Amino acid sequence: MTIPSPTASDDLPAAPDPRHLTVGRLLQELLLHPARTAASADMLDTAVTWCLPWDEAQANADALSGIVVHARADQVRPELLPGLGRRDAAAVVIAGPADDLPDLSCGLPVIHVGAHVAFSHLSQLVAELVLARDTHVLRYGLRVHRSLVELLYRGAGLAALGQQMARLSGCAAAILDPQYRILAFERSRDRVFEAAAVADALREQASGQAPDGVAAGPVASAHAHAGPQVRRLIIDGISATCVLNPILLGGRHDGWVVIVESADPPRPHDLAQHRVVVEQAATIVGTEMLRLRSVDQAEERARGDFVHALLHGRFSNQHELEARAAHYDFPVGATYGVVVANGLGSLGSPDSPTALFQLARHAARLDARPNTHTLATVVGDVLAVVRQVDPAGRRDSPDAQDRALADFARALQADLERRTQRRVAVAYGRSAGGAGRIIDSYREARIALGVRNRLAMDQVCGFQDLRVFAALMELAESQQGRTFAQDMLAPLRSSRAGGNDLEQAVIAYVASGGNLNAAARELHIHRNTMLYKLDRASRLLQLDLREAEHQFAVWLAHKLTLLAETVTAVDRDLNPT
Repeated sequence: MTIPSPTASDDLPAAPDPRHLTVGRLLQELLLHPARTAASADMLDTAVTWCLPWDEAQANADALSGIVVHARADQVRPELLPGLGRRDAAAVVIAGPADDLPDLSCGLPVIHVGAHVAFSHLSQLVAELVLARDTHVLRYGLRVHRSLVELLYRGAGLAALGQQMARLSGCAAAILDPQYRILAFERSRDRVFEAAAVADALREQASGQAPDGVAAGPVASAHAHAGPQVRRLIIDGISATCVLNPILLGGRHDGWVVIVESADPPRPHDLAQHRVVVEQAATIVGTEMLRLRSVDQAEERARGDFVHALLHGRFSNQHELEARAAHYDFPVGATYGVVVANGLGSLGSPDSPTALFQLARHAARLDARPNTHTLATVVGDVLAVVRQVDPAGRRDSPDAQDRALADFARALQADLERRTQRRVAVAYGRSAGGAGRIIDSYREARIALGVRNRLAMDQVCGFQDLRVFAALMELAESQQGRTFAQDMLAPLRSSRAGGNDLEQAVIAYVASGGNLNAAARELHIHRNTMLYKLDRASRLLQLDLREAEHQFAVWLAHKLTLLAETVTAVDRDLNPT
């Protein structure tokens, strides 16, 4: 076919697809008029990036993708043309007279132009057109970048950035997290889509569940497609095109920026512009998300410091407590209880601190109720939650507050076990009036947790549930109690006793109510062996362990020792200095 003569408007940078220079657009230039080719329109839509002379193109076997090869008519050997096609050359321009158009079986456009078209002229033209397009894209990208980065500098937030994307594109714009949850959304005037519908359509396509007629693309694989992508979606039963770009900073995928085209099908020029918008927006939105995350982490650290101060009583005076509590809208006169949990994971794993603080954030939002405050933090490997237990309407009985705290502790255990997929130990202290007494509830909770773990209890344990230990607390901490326990158990722990075997046998015998057979089964030993151990223990203690009074004395000494060791460990954690 013969290419029509160009008009004055053809000098403007217009093309079927403005993302790149094409062979068809190149043929519209005055330099190449008149030109003849038998190539189809699809072949003329091949992108052009550079130009090489015939001799240089034949000098090696490198790929020629996007390259126009210039040749004089006397240089061309038809049998070499298929080789250029296999190397993905964009086209061959033959300057000079030619009788016949070549066979299209060579696989690339062959264009005949006048002998006046020298290689220097053609290469200069290609360079000018390619650079003009690149310059246009760079200028537009700079304009987009400037309009978005001004909002970033002002700390306007994700919603403002989404609105600016919508204004620049004239289309609906969305910012989503990696799970396709909407963080910001701005509707279009031309085509109104709901934010949830757009998110659902993207999520379905990412999971390979796109409706019939829409190809399920690997939208979720952000690292495999680090640049702008064009996707066809079905949104609420309506066909739509979206341009999206993953938000990648430092190798971390933080979500997506998306533009939903107003026109269907969209114009190529609009698609090219919107590619630039999402590409520029991805980095700027990612930076804003990083800033917001840093602010959240700083606020969380400050809140965690406040919770640590509540748990450990680290306020210089009541005024400091009230001032810091007012900052977090935390009523100092309310009634609170502390719930603690451990067994949440291995401290040796690199992501353990992050995982524990994530669990603390979930715990602070658990069972949220009006006028009920919940704060949570991590102390070593222990998750500590401060829970308000005196909301209006719950004072229906004297123990309503402790029952409310027990209910929350059970809900926390179920939530933690669901999230960690492991057994979690949970305990709680008694409720206390006033923020200044939170330290007392925390200490009781830690003691209850320690006793629970040492006794291998399965259920949620409250300090009040350990009535015997609560009654023995003062005695266990006294010098008299410590001396009694040490004097009573020392013979069973001496070198003559041969380790802890005798103490374990006596405790099992006492715990079984003096049932010899039950104690032997508990320790998985023969009855005669159990009888021998008890007889030996009786001689060392100089007590007849068959008598209830002597059994009680050993039991009391054991409980006092267990409680004293637990209290010492808790106090060491609470007051490390």
